[in-house]
Amino acid sequence: MTEGIGAVSAVVVSFNSAEVLPGCLASIPEAVPLVVVDNASGDGSADLAARLAPRAQVLRPARNLGFGRAANLGFAEVKTPFGILLNADVRCRPGMFEALLDAAQRYPGAGMLAPCCWAPDGALQFGRPGLFEKRGGAVPAMPSGDCCAPYVGGSAMFFRMDAFRAVGGFDDALFLYFEDDDLCFRLRRAGHSLVHVQGAALDHAAGRSSAPSPRLEWWKHWHMAWSALHMERKHRGRVRAAAHGVGLAAELAARLAFRPFHPSRAKWSARLAGTLAFLRGVRAVDRPPEGAA
Repeated sequence: MTEGIGAVSAVVVSFNSAEVLPGCLASIPEAVPLVVVDNASGDGSADLAARLAPRAQVLRPARNLGFGRAANLGFAEVKTPFGILLNADVRCRPGMFEALLDAAQRYPGAGMLAPCCWAPDGALQFGRPGLFEKRGGAVPAMPSGDCCAPYVGGSAMFFRMDAFRAVGGFDDALFLYFEDDDLCFRLRRAGHSLVHVQGAALDHAAGRSSAPSPRLEWWKHWHMAWSALHMERKHRGRVRAAAHGVGLAAELAARLAFRPFHPSRAKWSARLAGTLAFLRGVRAVDRPPEGAA
């Protein structure tokens, strides 16, 4: 490794993340420049970040920008050749930054690298296909070393900043979900490889970046449906996205009509609303979760 860990800046996006943010910030070495973007949290996350990590540049947009747009805001402040985007619910293990920088030197063609993400149950979070990869095929074998993959990251994405900026960063049209799939797809299309780094590791308490609530869960499913159709339109065309949206809306409406007591009705209702909003031309960035400024 030819450069120290000061060559990489960490960007953390928080939204009502006060429960998990202290552990995340404490796990980032002091030598790593740090930017925290707080999406108008109502639980004091921004003040908490400023107090726990005095070196951090804490950005406080007046409203919830969504995940990708907030990340772009943070990366706009990065001056180092490398940057890493971390979920607020991760904890970096010792040596992770050094291992990622070592791997970046070994693989100069890698535009993005990712550490091993370990779930609370001890499972390695690896092998999820990208959004447009064939489903139902063979599950990728767990790696015994570094490997290339069509999709890496999500909870931790380590970039060469020149590659990140050359493809335009995250898609500003997406408020939540599939930002990582989209960026992986565009980096690969631009000729960059994506590398899963066996020697770097973090712990990921998946789904705990924000304090849970039934209303927030409803909006998450709304955005999941909208974002999936946006990706379809962006990468496969308007006709295909429209046809998929109409079919999905009919399927969800039928479920709601004929399964009045099913426990998934709230999820179906949210996804139907997100699908119909997409078909009407509503922009996801204009519909942040209620109560999120």
